[in-house]
Amino acid sequence: MYGCQVWATFSLTYDSSVTTRAHVLHLGFLKKLLGVKKGTTFTDTHCVLRETGQMPIFFYWFRCTIRFWNNLLSSNNPLLEKIVRAGLLLANRSDTWTYQVLHALQDLPTSRQLLDAIRSRQTINLGQFELTLCEHIIGGWRDLDILTPHEAYHSSRIMRTYHTRFGVPLGNTSGWWDDRKRNQKPVLPLYLRLDIPSNLSRALSCLRLSGHNFLVQRMRHDRNRRPYELRICDRCDWHTIQDEEHILLDCPHEHLVRLRTQQQLIFPPQFEDGPARLRTFVNQPDTFGVASIVSVHLIF
Repeated sequence: MYGCQVWATFSLTYDSSVTTRAHVLHLGFLKKLLGVKKGTTFTDTHCVLRETGQMPIFFYWFRCTIRFWNNLLSSNNPLLEKIVRAGLLLANRSDTWTYQVLHALQDLPTSRQLLDAIRSRQTINLGQFELTLCEHIIGGWRDLDILTPHEAYHSSRIMRTYHTRFGVPLGNTSGWWDDRKRNQKPVLPLYLRLDIPSNLSRALSCLRLSGHNFLVQRMRHDRNRRPYELRICDRCDWHTIQDEEHILLDCPHEHLVRLRTQQQLIFPPQFEDGPARLRTFVNQPDTFGVASIVSVHLIF
């Protein structure tokens, strides 16, 4: 965005950027594109961005800001040199450009090296900075690798569910987001790269992003919100949580059992066991068939 390296320095962290109008418009566009509900929380924002292969908007602002800093130092203009020196002298004032940049850099893993570069008027390797910022952003997802959707109170259940069962794998090595490596891997889920009817694409988006009305999600937004472990399925007597996996693969309600029996190609025996059974089900090559089944379950 034009001039963001000057006016956006107060929003160079995720928490400060989500309240900006630019972020709200960006997220609203992505949600409309996917066909999911427009209600916004800090948790489903992460999922929508990852589903569409996008970085938070502050990433682009921060990158422009560091590029602007490097250009200031490489300029031969004596006025700009005086401005840089004056900014460093006023770096303790919270309303200055330099203070806001230094404050934002403190959140990054290599903050000491970056802060020293600013204070000593040195350029910053932009490629390495982008990689560090990307790793910082996806680090929150990596922390979920050892958790499951059923582990309460550790983090957002929506994020855990998405990461464990639906999200495109991020890779486990540092530098995974490097552009030279990234172009060798799929960034978008398969259904967004195929030409399928919009209603079926929307059904998959709602399932993957917790935009459905299964009790595990509906009771989360009720006036009298129930704890996660009490969101029990009302369609069977198994006394288990009515979540995505239960409705699609397990619930013994006669309508759902009949649907699974009629669609044996979509429900083969290998989905009966295993911790990744829902991920395996959703990522079948027959995306059209899976989306058709999911659309029926969403209105069940």
